[in-house]
Amino acid sequence: MTHKFILAFILITLLSACTSAPVISETDELATIVAGTLQAIATEQPASTATPVSSISISLDGLYVSLPVGLASGLEVQPEPAALPAEDMPWWGTYPAYTEYPLQGYIHPETFHDPKIYVYPLDEYAAMNESVAAKIQSLKNILGNPSQPLPERLPFLPTWNAGEAFHSNVEFVSFQNGSGIRYITQYGQAPLPVNNYEVFYTFQGITSDGKYYVAAVLPISAPFLAGYPSPEYPTPPDGIPFDWDNWENTEAHVIAVTEKLNTTDSATFTPSLTTLDTFVQSILVTGTP
Repeated sequence: MTHKFILAFILITLLSACTSAPVISETDELATIVAGTLQAIATEQPASTATPVSSISISLDGLYVSLPVGLASGLEVQPEPAALPAEDMPWWGTYPAYTEYPLQGYIHPETFHDPKIYVYPLDEYAAMNESVAAKIQSLKNILGNPSQPLPERLPFLPTWNAGEAFHSNVEFVSFQNGSGIRYITQYGQAPLPVNNYEVFYTFQGITSDGKYYVAAVLPISAPFLAGYPSPEYPTPPDGIPFDWDNWENTEAHVIAVTEKLNTTDSATFTPSLTTLDTFVQSILVTGTP
């Protein structure tokens, strides 16, 4: 059974992650990969001119974050017990003990996916699940070769019995003691329009010491997407229509929406990509609770 330890906080002083988080040294081969990735970010991407996001520093068991004001009201800690391999267990249902950190009072209160941060023990997960081991290796390859073309399907945890419909707005993002990628995506089991109920921002990263895989699922919305995956919720006038009468046209819809998302300004999204990136950048994994 999941045990929840609710974090209640009222903080008077707003702190930034860069001033309150301790510095963690980078070691071993993975640290070299992360350092190279951070250098690529510094040299290939222009400095952000966005207004700094006010935030509240939160220290939890195993995790430190700086929560942007207005994004959510707080976080919880939810240790998850291991689900060991068994003959009747599908690959996506096998995992080691890990920790979830649900966001409370999130800006989008009703979405298909709950806003969460996930922290997994990397080596243990890879050793017990071959499919996850392949995802981890894919992410390592991306971080180690940031200038190379991305794979058709991006690495993603947690494991779901669903597939990636698309990915857009891919960027390398560093956090306090690691690095990874963020992107917008939608998962499903059937052809459906890209919609604000199911679409989300995700971060997939690895700590610089190679001990932990860090993932985030954070719902996001865009004004030109339909509110729900139903013909009762039509696409806005400036959106990409979905042909409910012929699902063979789904691919064309997804391609067009992906292109539009990729060219959409960060501030057009709710929450903005800048806000979500700032939140991810503040993450510091301090260890298993």
